[in-house]
Amino acid sequence: MADQAKSISFGSRVGIASTTLKAMTAASARLWTSPFKGQQGAHNYFKDVIFTMMRTQLGNLDLEQEMYTRVPTTETYLNFCKDNGIAPESVTLSSGTQAHWLGNKNAKRVLLWFHGGGYVVAATPGHFQYLVDMKDTLNAQGSDTAVLFLAYGLAPENIYPTQLTQAVEVLRYLVQTTGRIPSDISIGGDSAGGNLCLGLLSHLAHPHPEIPALHLPTKLHAALLLSPWCSFNTHTRAYETNAEKDCFDRRALERWSSAFLGNDSPFAGDFYSEPVTAPSSWWEGTASVIGEVLVWAGGNEILLDGIEEWAKRFTKSFGKHGGRVNVVVTPKAAHMEPLLELLLGYKGDSGTGSAKVVKDWARAKL
Repeated sequence: MADQAKSISFGSRVGIASTTLKAMTAASARLWTSPFKGQQGAHNYFKDVIFTMMRTQLGNLDLEQEMYTRVPTTETYLNFCKDNGIAPESVTLSSGTQAHWLGNKNAKRVLLWFHGGGYVVAATPGHFQYLVDMKDTLNAQGSDTAVLFLAYGLAPENIYPTQLTQAVEVLRYLVQTTGRIPSDISIGGDSAGGNLCLGLLSHLAHPHPEIPALHLPTKLHAALLLSPWCSFNTHTRAYETNAEKDCFDRRALERWSSAFLGNDSPFAGDFYSEPVTAPSSWWEGTASVIGEVLVWAGGNEILLDGIEEWAKRFTKSFGKHGGRVNVVVTPKAAHMEPLLELLLGYKGDSGTGSAKVVKDWARAKL
């Protein structure tokens, strides 16, 4: 399928160049109009221009062009390791799916990470840098921690529930093959990766009919959910109020959700793939499979309504049954701002403060 993606027509290749030109033109125009946007624009002038370019680029590509331009997650991982003097260490699961280590694979604690990208876009070097920084922060305070990064199959070549099957498989590997106790394992994910975390928690509490059950002897330690993709509804209020504040818009999300769910899937839009559709009672069982949860969202992101609606239901049931959850919405922050600010060159506590919120929680809980 990858070879087919590389053989797109000349017209589609021209379309990629045209989209890039549109994005640059939109950013150039925003340089002049941004000061007049006020509260309708992004957090500051720099982000407002950059996010305009990102929205235009992501909104005007089609699926075929997106597949053509992406670099596979495993290739990005190997390049990142080479560029940073890191010895790559990967595991190939029984299905052929790969997962990649950041840090000592024999570390006592593991953060199992699922990346974002709408299930269509591969992981970026920024994902690996963000997680290396987090791993180093934890190790510096005496927590013997490594990250295991799942290179799940991307849509449209792999539709739901493939990614959830792979997530269950890699967790099974950590528990049954490496012998780790679940209380030494945390899970985390950004955007679509946060969606996958919630699908995994749902499966542990209510096994998916198409995926073998996984019964854990103890609770998982914690879950870190950054801008989790909880709803596929692109017509909520935040899509209007935050339309010019975030780094993408409904066009990309509609394209990605359609590719992820497929046209013929009998499970499309179920409680595992679209968490906001599940009632509060669905989440009661998750308190028996995980202890701590951080849900982070940006006040300027278009996914905000879905995140808050899901978090309200989850908090009610999870907390009622002994789980500890912290829901943080950082004002003026965009989608996945902690990672975006790293990519944009923000240092320390600069920016919206979203990176500090997540780092402080990780230091205290992981």
